[in-house]
Amino acid sequence: MIMAGHDVRLEQTQKLVFGTDLQQAVAILQLSAHELANYLAEQLIENPLLDLGEEEGEKENVGEEIATPADGESADYLGDYFKEANEPVAGEDAEPAAAASVFDPANSGPTLYEHLLSQLKFLNLSPYDCLIAEYVIGNIGSDGYFRVSMHEVARSLGVSAAVVERVLKVVQTLDPPGIGARDLRECLYLQARSAGLGAGLVGRIVADYLEAVAAGKTGKIARELGVGVEEIHEAVQIIRRFNPRPGSGFVGEPIQYLVPDVVVEKVGEEYVVTVNESAYPRLTINRAYRDLVGRADASPETRDFIQTRLKQALWVIKSIEQRRTTLHRIVTALVQKQRGFLEAGIPALRPLTMKEIARAVGLHESTVSRATAQKYVQCPRGIFKLKFFFTGGVNDKNGTPVAAQSVKWLIKEIVASEHPEKPLSDREITCILKNRGIKVSRRTVAKYRADLNIPGTPKRRGVPDV
Repeated sequence: MIMAGHDVRLEQTQKLVFGTDLQQAVAILQLSAHELANYLAEQLIENPLLDLGEEEGEKENVGEEIATPADGESADYLGDYFKEANEPVAGEDAEPAAAASVFDPANSGPTLYEHLLSQLKFLNLSPYDCLIAEYVIGNIGSDGYFRVSMHEVARSLGVSAAVVERVLKVVQTLDPPGIGARDLRECLYLQARSAGLGAGLVGRIVADYLEAVAAGKTGKIARELGVGVEEIHEAVQIIRRFNPRPGSGFVGEPIQYLVPDVVVEKVGEEYVVTVNESAYPRLTINRAYRDLVGRADASPETRDFIQTRLKQALWVIKSIEQRRTTLHRIVTALVQKQRGFLEAGIPALRPLTMKEIARAVGLHESTVSRATAQKYVQCPRGIFKLKFFFTGGVNDKNGTPVAAQSVKWLIKEIVASEHPEKPLSDREITCILKNRGIKVSRRTVAKYRADLNIPGTPKRRGVPDV
């Protein structure tokens, strides 16, 4: 009987060690401009070797004290580490969306409460009614609605519900129109009345037919009111322009801003790409602390502390520069691939995957995915998420790729031009696209239509009740 023995061997293997420094580089690469500004503010507090501004000749000294990967290598390391990442790196139908909230004190104005109170002095109210009006205004929410019951207010103030109702009617005449409404129907009716349309067709539809409008039953509304369908459509368009949240836009809700990470400008016939470095502070090394290392009277503990913090500070600065370089390379490649969009808009947007961009700039596609995550680009056509430019698509009759966003734009255009009484079915839209040289299935058209929040055929025309 042969017994298996133990064998001790010494082997050399290579593996990627994802240390603290690379983890920090990954984190910085993924941060948006707004998030990076907050991160660097924290680093300035935690690391005394970091300082604001840039001293003369500082750039030449950065990197001499610590060995780090050469330009371009760090991004490759990050991509290799995340080879098995499960997040999508292919084309995506990302739409522009809101960025992180940034409150700008310079744009602060009166609150909704202050705005309404300032108007009371122009009304001929008795001191008694004025106190009730102030109480009512104090119970109007940030959306502009009055959500408290009449009986609750009457019980709190020791007055009758009829008195509260009368004062509420006065408050509802204040600006903005629709303020103080108790539900959506009343909000829209107040705005119709303010526009002088309360007694007409618009007011009648708001009062009695909102549910029918939502269900697309314009034919039913026209028959019951004895008017033409075109008149109903015109009235509905007016109603849709009313504000369902009349209290929005006042201080109390943070203003949403988009902070572009990259700016693309057209100079002559060329597009110039610039990383937006003004959105976050520029860092440098604090000379006072660094000079302590060379002092003879500095203790070993002091030297060790400063050397450790110096390496951390240098890596932060290098990671920021690596982020800037990577973003610039990726967006430059995007501009080259999507130049048609910059020139002609969405119809010229071409299908594009992150693998194509990764191949063009010599990075791993997961690095491209992380570098473009939650970042925005400002270009002559507006501000878009970087991932907006990565989209799947279909082929036209010549085999030329057409981006999904372009097909969606065409569907939206086709629906907008259809006859209100004879909306097109998905199959008919498919045929129109085919005649324009774009081959898509009816199921794809239905999916894209749903993505655009366009209702189906029955809801786009008046459907008689069964």
